[in-house]
This record gives sequence, C-alpha cells and structure tokens, in this order.
Amino acid sequence: MPMNYVAKLQSKVAENVDDGREQDATTWNGNGNGSNVITLGNVSGSVYSGTFRFRNLSIPRNSKIVLARLRVRPSVTDGADPDVKLIVKGIKEPDTKPFTQTSRPSQRTKTVNTVAWHIIKKWEVHEWTQTPNLKLIIEEIVAQNGWKPGNALALIIEDNGSSSNQAETCYDRSKGDGYQAELEVWYTTKNVSIGTIAGTDRDGMETDKTTWQSSPTGNVITLGDDGPSVNDGSFIFSSLAIPRYANIIGAYLLLTQADQNNRFPHLIIKGFAEDDAPVFASNGSNRPSTRQKTNALAEWTIGETVAGVFVGIHWSANSVYESPDLREIVQEIVDREGWTTSSKLGLVLESQSSWDGQYKLPWDYVKNSGEFAAKLVVVWDTLRTFRSTKKDIAKFDKSNYPEFIIVHHSATPRDSTHFSTIKNNHIGIGWGDIAYHHWIAGALDGNGVHIAGRPENKIGAHADTQKMNYRSIGIAMCGDFHPASGNQQPTAEQLATLQILLDTIRKERGIPKERVLGHRETPDSTNCPGDNLLEYVKRYRSTGKLLP
Repeated sequence: MPMNYVAKLQSKVAENVDDGREQDATTWNGNGNGSNVITLGNVSGSVYSGTFRFRNLSIPRNSKIVLARLRVRPSVTDGADPDVKLIVKGIKEPDTKPFTQTSRPSQRTKTVNTVAWHIIKKWEVHEWTQTPNLKLIIEEIVAQNGWKPGNALALIIEDNGSSSNQAETCYDRSKGDGYQAELEVWYTTKNVSIGTIAGTDRDGMETDKTTWQSSPTGNVITLGDDGPSVNDGSFIFSSLAIPRYANIIGAYLLLTQADQNNRFPHLIIKGFAEDDAPVFASNGSNRPSTRQKTNALAEWTIGETVAGVFVGIHWSANSVYESPDLREIVQEIVDREGWTTSSKLGLVLESQSSWDGQYKLPWDYVKNSGEFAAKLVVVWDTLRTFRSTKKDIAKFDKSNYPEFIIVHHSATPRDSTHFSTIKNNHIGIGWGDIAYHHWIAGALDGNGVHIAGRPENKIGAHADTQKMNYRSIGIAMCGDFHPASGNQQPTAEQLATLQILLDTIRKERGIPKERVLGHRETPDSTNCPGDNLLEYVKRYRSTGKLLP
C-alpha cells in the first residue's frame, strides 16, 4: 500500500465451517437452522449469537482502521419495526480457527472493544444491511502479536438484552454463494480521527434556505428535494484532535439511514470556512445558508447508470453509508490560521438540482440520544506532503503548453447521464478526478450547460498516446454520437457551448484552430467522439465555426 493512501479490502465467508449460530451459549450449529439462517437476538427466551469468520485478510499488523463493517443478507421481511439489541465483538485470536461444538464462540476470548448494534427498523428479505463502524474491534485484532497478512479473523454478534421474540435472521453460507456475510475494511498506516456529534445543537436541517430545524420531524434529516421543499443537512463535529497543517489523506462522512429507499438526490458537500465552527443557534440565526463556506467542495449523487438509465442506489434502514472523499474540504479547514486541535469542524450537504421527490433520510442526533448520529472519519499525517502533476519529460515542458484541444463524447445516453456519474466512475478507477477539463451537459444537468472538470493546469486522463494528456485540454460532450452505438446528435445548445469553449480556450492559450481534434484523430484506438460530432469538429478546424 502506498504511504499516503487508504487501502480497501472486501472478504466473504468462504466455507460453511466459517459461520453459524450458537443458542444459549451451549449449542453450536454451523449451518444455521434447517432453513440455512443465522438467528440474532432473543426467541422465546433463548438467546442466539451469530459468528462470521473471514480468511486470508491482507491487513498489515498494527494498521489503523478507517472503516470496517459487516454486511449480512436478511432471510425474511419483518412484519413490523423490531427492537433488537445486539453487540458486536471480535474473537481475540491472531489467526482465528473454525468453530465446533467443542470450541464454540462463547468459549473463545473476545476483544475488549465492542460495538452496540441496535436494530429498530424492519429488515427486508435479501436486502443487504450493515453494522455500524467496527474500527476499534478490527484494530484490536490486527494489533495482536502473531497477527500477519493472510490470517483469519472472526466477529460474533451477541444478544444485548433484547426482549423475548425480538430477533433478526440472516442467511448462512450454507444457503449458497451470494448469500454469505461480507466484511469490508478500509485501512492505513496513518492517524485516524473520529469526529462525533456532541448534542442536539450540532446537527439538523435547513428548509428552502430559510428555516432551521435542530430537532426535525421524525428525528431524521432530509437530504434533497422531498417535493414540498429543498432541504440541506448540516453537521458540526468535535473530538477530531487534528493538528493545524496536518496532511489530510482521506475524510469520509458516515450516515445511518432511517428507511429503505432507492431515491437519488444530488448533493454538494461544503465545509464551514471557520476556525472553530460554532454550534447552531435555536433561532436559526447562524443556519448553514448564512455562513461562509469552503472553496473546496465534493459532489455526491447517490445513483448510478444501469443499462443506460440513471437509477438510485438502494439504502437499507439502519445501515451506515459513507460519503465521497472530503479530504480537500477538511484540508482547507485545518490549514486556517485559527485552527487548533480542539476546534470543531462543520459540514453542510446542500441539495443541488435534486429532482422532485429525490432524497435520503439519515438519523438526526435526537434519535436515541445520538446513538445513530453522523460521524466524520479523517485519516491524516503530521508530515505535510505535496504531490505534483508535472510533465514527465522536459520536451513537453514548453511555454505554449498545452498545444491541443481534444473533443470527446461520453459514449453514454445524452439525456440520462449525470456529470457526477462519470466523475465518480473516473475517481473509482483511480484517476483522482473526472478525466476531462470541461463537460458539456445533457438534459439531466441542463442541456448545453458547461460544468468545469479538473483544472486546466492539471494533466488530463483522456488521451493516452504520444503524451497527449500532457499536451492538451479535454472537452467532453454528454452523449453517444457514434452511428454504430447511440447514433445521437449533439443539440443546438451543446454545440453553442462547445463553440464558446473552443474560442475562449484558443484565445487564452494561443492554440490555432488546426489543433482542435476529435479524440480518434489522436493515435488512440477509439471511435470517440463519434461520427456525428466529429463532422462539427472538422468544420471548426477548417472554418473556426461548428455550424455553416
């Protein structure tokens, strides 16, 4: 793992011997019950524990855990909201062996660290549900003498005082592949801070930029457009203990969802540009819209394109979900002149052009006295490092750099693709940002609207061969303009924006029109930007105009 990065590991229960349930701390069943399910909680006075063992985990000893969670698949749909009180523990062994009747989970040493898991919303069959962050449990396990990459660890979920017949069930590995529990762990060798909400005046929601609610209806914070109103959520975190000028490696907001839904709000996350973020006044006098924000921001569109159609990402009730990386926002705040290790840090999640009826509902601090409140996880280093994207060889380090403008298409449906979908995909690949410097939107973001991509002084990731990424500015138009695939046409609004961009960039950079290329006119093997857009590019190169 590179020094300045967070590594992510995902593991599934591999074999039937690696999970099961124990009844009343006396009877081990390695295949769940007769229906291949593991029971968690209290059934008619008997208490059940579920145990899950994961093999060959490549986590270095003494790693700092950023985020760890167990995911299970419910085997039935609850008829009503439950009240199941569970507690998650680790098996305190450096390389956990399988369980048997004579070596049951109740007979094994447990971690000192535990995590309460209180299930108060009904589970839906087959829908993945997730534990809270198990960071401290996993850290304790991988800190043991004898732990090394490739070892196995196990988690046990015990009843924690549930009333009779308050229980949940999930599938055992014996149900078959695809039903077994999964473990997700993000780890690093750097420092990890957990920011917490410390009271009801530290989070809430603002409606239509006018009304502040520190104790919103239903104890949930609405993020997005619920139909009548546009809603922004905001959070102020304490206990970060991050020194000024620390190098922020990663930062993630963790939210616990209050219901099952597939809705897909489009959010912009910003920080409060404040040395020590004040708590929110009950009268709304310092509500989020009145406060100075950071220049840094992050987009969060909770959706994805499936078969050319943009759909929401399903969130399960009481499961924990993480935001995109907020490191640039946190970096800007901890670099402020008045930042100290005791300072509080504030974030706001603003609805940005969310469709009517598209919203998520994380729990507010009010619910169960902060039990489900948001958390901020920050990975940092005291040694400040700076990374540069300088050109790799001297011959491209010239005064007229960049020399070309390269036009692309997204090769996705013009009117059902969001800019944020493409950007998040490129970040997921590992490019750090969207590949292009400029984006010309389709209908979802506003027909022909220009959206800035990566800064022009940053090397692009849009044209690989002959060092063209180092010598060009990339412009992408949303749509699939190749006859053999989408066969769409650029709209008049898109072409008008492209004309303005080409003229402006050429004037600023001194680039002749003869160096405006379609992607496939570079040596890359591609159909981009499609025949239907390329004809306009060729006309521009000849006449300086896209249209006759």
